[in-house]
Amino acid sequence: MKQDIPPSPAATASEKRRLILRGIAQAVALLVIFSPFVFLPAGRLDWPMAWALLVTYVGGLSATNIWLAVRHTGLAQERADIPGTAKRSDWLLVELANFLIIVVALPLAGLDKRFGWTASLPPIVQLAAVLLFAACHALIFWAMSANEFFSTLVRIQSDRGHSVASGGPYRFMRHPGYAAMTAQFLLVPVALGSLWALLPAAAAAGVYILRTALEDRILQKELPGYADYARRVRYRLIPGIW
Repeated sequence: MKQDIPPSPAATASEKRRLILRGIAQAVALLVIFSPFVFLPAGRLDWPMAWALLVTYVGGLSATNIWLAVRHTGLAQERADIPGTAKRSDWLLVELANFLIIVVALPLAGLDKRFGWTASLPPIVQLAAVLLFAACHALIFWAMSANEFFSTLVRIQSDRGHSVASGGPYRFMRHPGYAAMTAQFLLVPVALGSLWALLPAAAAAGVYILRTALEDRILQKELPGYADYARRVRYRLIPGIW
């Protein structure tokens, strides 16, 4: 017979500090990892829009990690240490999307910057893309604040008392986090001024649309109450469309 798992004890101050430091270290590490994929192909460091995009991403990620560690420690722990019950198929989709953006789209945008394959996009368009990228991160932040089970990978979090999130942006769409991330994939090439990089970015967005459909199917099948919620909130990513 399955035994109920007792609730986790309240996080200690030292555990919160550990999560804060880990979150900051993660953001800095990503800046170090991403930068060569952008600047080496471009052959230059004096690329203001690339720096603006990277700083926006890393700054938003750092702020989110710190906030989760302080206010939603259980979710911060869940996102930091994914249990083995996470769906491997979902991990593969995440890795594929990351590959398309980091290993393909970013270097392609850098090469485009170096060789001028794309006619120069107006700076105002690129700046608007950076600002929209930040707005998408704000939507992710809002979704996390309304969903204590916003895990990095798909899993039914029975050990944490998983329940349906229906407040905040979940009143309008079932997967607001994925909606924001999908939009961010498409905004990266625009911010970097590369129409060629839109090709792998669009492929990454397609991977996340597939991921949304698969996760939604899992939740309707395995998470109590989700099917009823799906009947109330019809749209997965874009209200009025899908």
